[in-house]
Amino acid sequence: MTDTPIADLIVAEVASTAYNPRTSEHSDNQSLTILRDLLAYCPLLAERAAQGEVVAKLKHHQTVGTDDWVIDIAIGSCAGRPVAPTRGEPIVQTEPAIIQIAIELKSIWTEHGKARKNRLRDFNSFHGFAHRYGPKTVAVAFLVVNAADNFISPLNLNKTDREALTRHGGRRGGHAIAKETIDLFRTIHLRHNELDTEGLEAIGVVVVEHDNINMLQNDARQAEVFAKYRPLMRPTGVAKTPPSLKVGDPLHYTTMIQRMCAAYTDRFR
Repeated sequence: MTDTPIADLIVAEVASTAYNPRTSEHSDNQSLTILRDLLAYCPLLAERAAQGEVVAKLKHHQTVGTDDWVIDIAIGSCAGRPVAPTRGEPIVQTEPAIIQIAIELKSIWTEHGKARKNRLRDFNSFHGFAHRYGPKTVAVAFLVVNAADNFISPLNLNKTDREALTRHGGRRGGHAIAKETIDLFRTIHLRHNELDTEGLEAIGVVVVEHDNINMLQNDARQAEVFAKYRPLMRPTGVAKTPPSLKVGDPLHYTTMIQRMCAAYTDRFR
């Protein structure tokens, strides 16, 4: 697996550019990292990807019945004759003929109470969709949770009816509310085979701390707002454990990669 954990990559990105909910760049970078880590860990998948037998597509539109879903990462068999990826690329990026692994990416940066319920609903709907497509499909969820005490959302700037800064967890702080959020996702059943009850094959959770105040510091139009909140600005980093998860936790990122590989190898070898 990669020497640079995905949490460090997420932290480096938002520390340098801030978090912007209006762009898909954050999730695209996470998708490429998950793909890289999965192929580095899973020999059968890597072998087939190197031969062009398995391909991947980011933001793949898939219809099942009357339902349409944009799958963040769709991995599966190639259409037609296999063509090996170009030099330096681990996998051909094109639409798969049959989806074997489907991965949904979500994040909770602020307003956890509302957002976590929505994300839980999203994941439950996602695995239902994926398993209607095919009972053997490996349905996986990846979640980024922000454990910072405060957060500036660009969606709240210049609004007169609410403060630009959201304070997480009150006196308890962001760590406490992040832990509550993570525990909510433990209610999703983790499937062991295609005959198991409904749920996900794997879920990975990464916890970071980022207040997003850095989005204001180079914007002359927000100089007054930045001066107001600058004393609250804290370094961006990976959250300590807890609320970050220990290796071996069913929701740990490494566990997600391993469960994904095991399910794929068992069902599609």
